[in-house]
Amino acid sequence: MSNGKTLHTAEFLIQPGEPNPVRSDVGVLRDASGRILAIATVNQLRSEADATVHHQILMPGAINCHVHLTDAGIQQPVGGGEGLARWVQGLLASRGSEPQPEELFQQQVSAVLQQMMRGGTVAIGEVANNFRTLPAIAETGIRCRFMHELLGFPEHRAHQGMLSTLDDTQLAELPHAIAYTVAAHAPYSVSPPLMKLIQQRNAQHGTFTYQHLAEDPAERLLYQESAGPWREFLEAIGGWEPTWKAFGISPIEFYDRMGIIDENYVGVHLTDATEQELALLASRGAWGILSPASNLHITGKLPDAMAMVRHGLRFAFGTDGRGSNPSIDVFDEAKILLEGFPNLPVGTLLEALTIHGAEVLQFSDLGRITVGATSPLLSVTVHGAPNDLRSLEHGIVMDAVWRRCV
Repeated sequence: MSNGKTLHTAEFLIQPGEPNPVRSDVGVLRDASGRILAIATVNQLRSEADATVHHQILMPGAINCHVHLTDAGIQQPVGGGEGLARWVQGLLASRGSEPQPEELFQQQVSAVLQQMMRGGTVAIGEVANNFRTLPAIAETGIRCRFMHELLGFPEHRAHQGMLSTLDDTQLAELPHAIAYTVAAHAPYSVSPPLMKLIQQRNAQHGTFTYQHLAEDPAERLLYQESAGPWREFLEAIGGWEPTWKAFGISPIEFYDRMGIIDENYVGVHLTDATEQELALLASRGAWGILSPASNLHITGKLPDAMAMVRHGLRFAFGTDGRGSNPSIDVFDEAKILLEGFPNLPVGTLLEALTIHGAEVLQFSDLGRITVGATSPLLSVTVHGAPNDLRSLEHGIVMDAVWRRCV
């Protein structure tokens, strides 16, 4: 009688983050449920398998740490190149005053998620101000860190904003695949008191604090001089805090003085961060999530990935929303970064796509291929005949001809 065991053999098994991340002529034995029973040489495992499937490359599934599925239905990105504040105005206008029919909205979110999964994504970090995308996420079964993003620049709205967070009873009712976290939107949309409440709430629940940070120079101008596009925008929509005074320092420096930046803080984008600020984030043990495609579209800049590596700031990738990035393939983010920084240390991008992504979303069972795990494996075929980690990484990121979860 068949025991339902399948041996997945590979010319190369890649385990990002390990001292020797590439193994050759290796097999992964799984049972009918997908649980990994053993990882060893093909000869050691062949006799135990009922079926064998061969791959050129096997690696952990990719993690897309920052997506905005609310905009899944956008077909063309909102015009960019004039800074974040102007882009946000365009995004809000593109959404219109009337929400889409719910059935259509859920179909659009589900379609985007299915496409991500077919391309090798096994988990996402969804960022939203409401819970509208949750049904589609739950239906697909994809692992998700749901970042419930709070806004409120006027100080008196701090406690009011916290009232919308889920309580312990509601958290227990979420599907097992979905983990909940309260997130802060950005320094220009979250008051310091609200920021502190968010951090305290997350500390109580053992979760990270995620926030858009240093995405655009206008954010720095607001904190240093109490001026610029964000002040003008907030005043126009009635969201300005009249008592706000310039601090003369950047948001990163300000949050550091508040005690916000630590090993549980994740800054998203970091496009405008200076090398000194990146070093500060790294020294506190903070994390980064990079969205290069979105950054290029909105500001024409890339985050300084080489400075991050120099100072030991660990980062993952996210595709952001379709309002700034038509691609929903997280490998495209790695490709853009490699094109911009061709001298990145070998293995950096694969670690960002897998192990660091899993750590950023606090999914300890993802990002590695380990005995006992049931997470999908990612099968990749590349052009040519790679023979070391550098050529494997370049092939996977730049010109893979096949990429599917198995």
